[in-house]
Amino acid sequence: MIDPTSGEGWHGEAPAPPAAPYIPPAPRPEATSAVLDYLRALRAGLRIALLGRPAVQDLRLGPGQFWALLATSLLLACGWDWLAVDPPRRFDLWGLESTAIFFLPLLLVSTVLARLCGRPELLWRFAVLSVASDLLPDAVGNLVYWHVLPQSGGDKQHWYWLYYALMQCWSLAVSWRLLSLLDAPRSGVRRGLAAAAITALFAGLSYGMPYTGIWEKDYRAEFDRKRPPALIAEEVFSHQDELVNQALAGLAPTQPGRPSLYFVAYAPDGEQDVFRKEALYSTRLFAGRFGAAQRSLTLVNSRATVGQLPLATTVNLEQGLRAIGRKMNPQQDILFLYLTSHGSPDAELAVKLQGLSFKAFTAPRLAQILKDSGIRWKVLVVSACYSGSFIDSLRDERTLVITAARADRTSFGCSDDAEFTYFGRAYLQQALNQTSSFTEAFARARALVNQWETRDQFEHSEPQIAEGALIEAQLEQWRATLPEAVRGTTN
Repeated sequence: MIDPTSGEGWHGEAPAPPAAPYIPPAPRPEATSAVLDYLRALRAGLRIALLGRPAVQDLRLGPGQFWALLATSLLLACGWDWLAVDPPRRFDLWGLESTAIFFLPLLLVSTVLARLCGRPELLWRFAVLSVASDLLPDAVGNLVYWHVLPQSGGDKQHWYWLYYALMQCWSLAVSWRLLSLLDAPRSGVRRGLAAAAITALFAGLSYGMPYTGIWEKDYRAEFDRKRPPALIAEEVFSHQDELVNQALAGLAPTQPGRPSLYFVAYAPDGEQDVFRKEALYSTRLFAGRFGAAQRSLTLVNSRATVGQLPLATTVNLEQGLRAIGRKMNPQQDILFLYLTSHGSPDAELAVKLQGLSFKAFTAPRLAQILKDSGIRWKVLVVSACYSGSFIDSLRDERTLVITAARADRTSFGCSDDAEFTYFGRAYLQQALNQTSSFTEAFARARALVNQWETRDQFEHSEPQIAEGALIEAQLEQWRATLPEAVRGTTN
């Protein structure tokens, strides 16, 4: 025989070299293993949300993955809230608590499921995959709610309920898929009931539990940014004499044998711009329609006019009415005083302007100012809440007193974006543009205000009127001086 080791006469393959000894792979670092387990759980959850069938039995799922996914969910919620809120924004730590508290019922459900199925490992497997599979529906839900659904308008409620129903159907399908993958419970009927119960539980919690956004609009920062510089009281009040004198210098004197109407608008509350707008409109109305162009005085508390018009202070009103009283013929001329502000049941008007303080303005004080002015014939309109409380102090036989509300009722329409209060719109814009009779205008305005308050389901303010025995005859003499087109009444 030929020795195979000699190589002589050997025609087969050379023998393979001896195999290297098996060396097992080095174990993965614990941190790397945890990250991989987290990523696998996240991937499985996304596939479950799309109703896929990932292999979940070999996944390592425990409390570490649960807390990591909880942190992921909170970070995403923080991002969704940030996108949903217009700047400037403010971080609210309580919003994190409001979001995280929803995970406590999930742990409770997971514990109950594990106990009922007699499989302790279900606790963390169900909890982890539930959080992971909720990330996609939550993202889609936020995008639809804030960027697809109408955020205002009458149809918002209809669309909201449709969105809510579709999201719950998705949640039910995801719960069913997750329970099927975990084979818990093993019975299909019980599995369906469990999926429905879990979906109903979390739907009720999301609907009924109060939710605080992680980010919310920072109204204080927005207000501070828009807030104009503070008024310097010394500068403001040092210019009052100049502004009042300029306004009074243009007042025309009385016309012998021809009754004239002098008009004063008084808007002392500078916290809401509607009073300024109403005072300026009334001045234009009486100047253009009732011939008071050179017999008008406008006193307003507003930052917008603080450098152009005198402030609506008691001192300025007293000075103005005394000057008008000297210009007037007390036997024939008439004062129309229109006051618009917030009011109180104790016959007081609000006198305010941010950064400044003023003395109280009350009905008895106004009555004394009018008496001291020497003006006899007067039409006094008080557009304010509880303005009926002014009547007793102001009424006499030569005065017509009109108020926007009863002494115990509020009036409506006070807001910065409004052009008029309810009564101001009804009396000034509507009624007085149709008739020159102040009493007829009141009747029309009262009907309009009642109609608007009924529409808006407000308690009726019930505007009031107190007509002195002699004032209407004097007003009729004045109306006779107006152009025929103004004297006539349109229906």
